[in-house]
Amino acid sequence: MKVLAIETSGNICGAAVISGDKIIAEKNVFLPKNSSSKIFDIIKNITKKNLQFDAIAVDVGPGSFTGSRIGVSLARAYGQFLELPVVGVSCLDCLVFNALKEKNVSGRIFPIVDALRGEVYTAEYEGLKRKTKYKIIEVEKFLKMLDNKSTIAGSYEICRLIPANRKCVIVKLSASAVGFLASKKLEKCKKHNYNEVLPLYIRRAFAQEHYADSKSTKRY
Repeated sequence: MKVLAIETSGNICGAAVISGDKIIAEKNVFLPKNSSSKIFDIIKNITKKNLQFDAIAVDVGPGSFTGSRIGVSLARAYGQFLELPVVGVSCLDCLVFNALKEKNVSGRIFPIVDALRGEVYTAEYEGLKRKTKYKIIEVEKFLKMLDNKSTIAGSYEICRLIPANRKCVIVKLSASAVGFLASKKLEKCKKHNYNEVLPLYIRRAFAQEHYADSKSTKRY
């Protein structure tokens, strides 16, 4: 099964073509700002305009609200136009996948993504199996959850903020991880409607929170 995978949820903008356990083509670009801005060019570059796929996969977040929204919208458009299943994969799952593949980690794994304002997105894993719900938590509370056998997996930017007495392995997001994890889901169930794939928003965007706060404090 050939899968086109899209990654735009964070500071990596990437796309990959996956077939079984092989990477046919992949390109990931580090873009600290506007990570989704190059996704069309990247897809064009790796596919050579050949859009013969069996499924579309996309990182749904949590992470950049804009990046996740653009990636999901693009995946849904491909799915609708090409009449293909679309599979959503969380970036937290992708971080764990790459940590297990590249860093040979074991035990309790906590992938983390910067949620800004002193908070992170995370969940607890044993291998690829997620043990808890995706959540947002203050960094101080998150660190208190860990024990000496826990491993944190995240980007260089966030790992350097973790105290030295905690193990944090540096892992990057990648489009191929999205594709491989989506392939596993497709093996279990091939019916994945594009309408069911949505960005994983664990909290509202700052603009929405600010608007809600302003309404709740407004006096008449």
